[in-house]
Amino acid sequence: MTRILAIGAGLGGLTIAHALVRAGLDVRVYEADDGSGERAQGYRIGLAPPAMEALRGSLPQRLYELVEVTSGSLAGPGLLFDEQLTLLSGDLPGPPEEASAFDRQVLRRILLGDLGRRVEHGKRLTGVAEEADGTVTARFADGTRATGEVLVGADGGNSVVRRYLAPEVGLVDADLCGAMGRTPLTGRFLELVPGRGTMVKGPGTTLMLGRMEFGREPSEAAAELAPGLGMPYRDSYVRWVLLVPPRHPAARESGRSDAREPALELIDGWHPDLRDLVRGADMNVVGRSKVFDRPMPPWPAGRVTLLGDAAHLTLASGGNGANTALLDAVLLAQRLAEAGRGERDLASALAEYQAELLERGNAAVEAGKRAQSRFVPSASRPQGGPAGIRQKRAAWWREGLIAKVGALPALIFPGVFG
Repeated sequence: MTRILAIGAGLGGLTIAHALVRAGLDVRVYEADDGSGERAQGYRIGLAPPAMEALRGSLPQRLYELVEVTSGSLAGPGLLFDEQLTLLSGDLPGPPEEASAFDRQVLRRILLGDLGRRVEHGKRLTGVAEEADGTVTARFADGTRATGEVLVGADGGNSVVRRYLAPEVGLVDADLCGAMGRTPLTGRFLELVPGRGTMVKGPGTTLMLGRMEFGREPSEAAAELAPGLGMPYRDSYVRWVLLVPPRHPAARESGRSDAREPALELIDGWHPDLRDLVRGADMNVVGRSKVFDRPMPPWPAGRVTLLGDAAHLTLASGGNGANTALLDAVLLAQRLAEAGRGERDLASALAEYQAELLERGNAAVEAGKRAQSRFVPSASRPQGGPAGIRQKRAAWWREGLIAKVGALPALIFPGVFG
């Protein structure tokens, strides 16, 4: 096999690049952004054990060690409060305790490590052509082209590659908008998120809190384990997401650079700790969630394929976008490696991958839609009584049942801003 082209340097595109390099195949990754700044694409995500195994099997050992030591815990209960921090429930569903929390930007920077010139920035894809000689050509906005034997669309929800393969599949507004922020972690705010996550249900809106407490500060860990990676300093933080009612002005103006004003307006009169958490954010944004308007159909068999959000854009309320993309990447790399070793023909390898991708991906999309109902704000107060609940919270602290942290990684808008 000559060369494989991956379009998009997100988590999925970078993971498949590492997996293909490990398999001895030639790969190049083309990314639209210029590589000069940090993406405004979410903060903390949660990865379940299968996704961690995908990274372990793809990355060089030093990079995987860096992944592990910078991760955070997702142990402890999921809590539900009202807007005055009266505890309503201590058993919200969440990820398995073996799952881990990651800062998306830290993880992406680690994944860029060791790929060097295999990743080219400033390459916005404008077109794809399958040539008569069996190759695939990618055309870029800067007038350049790249040719390979296989092209993988890992270019996200607005995928140019998907529009080439399945132009009939569009995106619809899921009528779900969130104001999202990142607030440095202090002892005061730590008490708000003592376990895998916290949800606050107030009149007309829902606030979700997740804790990203690094096992080791990323720049310090990178200096020891992967010198030269260039990891910036990162403080641990609380990631918060406030659901914005669809008819609120902020919901119509998604993309605003400062989410604090609309968020504080929506939680006027809430507990001071919650208002101060939002007020103290050092990075925030407003974004909308979109989803495919139909299940992704099989596309014509050929040398062009998809992975991650390009193939199965999930609602953020499902929290499975990053996990599914990593599994896609490893599976596709396995199939391409089999073809590269001559164990099977390339056409059957890609067809088998597509069938597996669609089954898993469409299921993930449906799971996200089902999860949405847990977060949609309502005017009614959640069920549950405050009697004795504050005492129970204090008892949890005394008994040490509230351990290390996390958030509702499977639940809190990891993909709204990506």
